[in-house]
Amino acid sequence: MQTALDYLAKRASQGFNVVQGVLAWSAGTGAEAPNPTTNEDGHSAWNEDPAQPDPVFFDRVEKLLLAANPHGIILAMLPTWGYYVMEAHRFTEASAFSYGKYLGERFQDHPNLVWVSGGDRIPTGREAEYRALAGGLRTGDGGGAREGGRHLITYHPCGWRHSSQFWQNEDWLDFNMIETWTAWPNVYDAVHSDYNLLPARPVVLGEGAYEDGPEYPLGPITPLVIRRQAWWTFMAGGFVTYGQNLNWRDEPRWAEGWDRPGAGHMTLFKKIATSRPWTQMIPDQSLFSSGVSSEGTLNTAMRTLDSTCAMLYLSSQCHVRVNVDRILTRRVKATLVNPATGEEKDAGTYETGNAAGAVFPPWVGEWFSVPGYWEDAVLILDGCE
Repeated sequence: MQTALDYLAKRASQGFNVVQGVLAWSAGTGAEAPNPTTNEDGHSAWNEDPAQPDPVFFDRVEKLLLAANPHGIILAMLPTWGYYVMEAHRFTEASAFSYGKYLGERFQDHPNLVWVSGGDRIPTGREAEYRALAGGLRTGDGGGAREGGRHLITYHPCGWRHSSQFWQNEDWLDFNMIETWTAWPNVYDAVHSDYNLLPARPVVLGEGAYEDGPEYPLGPITPLVIRRQAWWTFMAGGFVTYGQNLNWRDEPRWAEGWDRPGAGHMTLFKKIATSRPWTQMIPDQSLFSSGVSSEGTLNTAMRTLDSTCAMLYLSSQCHVRVNVDRILTRRVKATLVNPATGEEKDAGTYETGNAAGAVFPPWVGEWFSVPGYWEDAVLILDGCE
């Protein structure tokens, strides 16, 4: 328990605000046991079946929620790993609803909670059980099956899938979740496709490639890859989670994963991304005139709705030509930021051709380059008079 409390405190100090976890779990996809693993006190999520949840097990979960709240940490909790729905068939519609209702009632008063259904599975053939689980969560949480409860619900699919592929029109789905796993070059397109869906929902990259993960065909998963996943997700209009190989595997060296470079780069990511009015920004690849690139070296851009500020992520050593006339002020100040260190460089101030009284303002493009000793860069354009 103390290790978990230390972990929450550490992640809070690094600026993280969500930690994912699984209630009924054994050893991860491909290594599951017939019954969920017990906690340190010898209790698991349920006794004979999910309709008989063990209250003592959830006492410890409640302690974690209470400990996380002062840190500003939300626990994104999976009621069960997908194995117990899809392969082990431990759930019926009735037991899924009963289990969900118990969880919803037990934790309805905790504000720092998000429910994540799915558990690394596509739901094909077991849609009824997953719907019943969501209905139970909603009912226990203070709302009927078609009414919003107190906590958000999403769905965690398996590799290279989107929750929207299965549940986009479901009333219980509050936001979409994507898993790209090893296919990290696809992050931008995956997130942006869900960003454009109707009805509009927030979209989260819930599981990308884990830093230092050994099994990735598109590895190694370096800090640069971690930064690319985060910035591409953000630039596509989504939200991102960070994963570290030692942490999810719960290996003996688990705590060594807390201070890996990628975690520190996520601290910088948050600082840089929120340094401008990010909630008012939308994806806009038209900021590039040349040098967008593709796949593993894709460059991405976004701007504020009023076109007075823009951010561009340059994912490798490159040169890009940027349409600075897209910033609707007389001039624009350019700043390059190193997303691995936070170092900033003045990249100049330029005339945009706007606000000069011309009937048809000129097209104005400027070249920018990633400094020679950086791996990637964030280019920030601030409008000025």
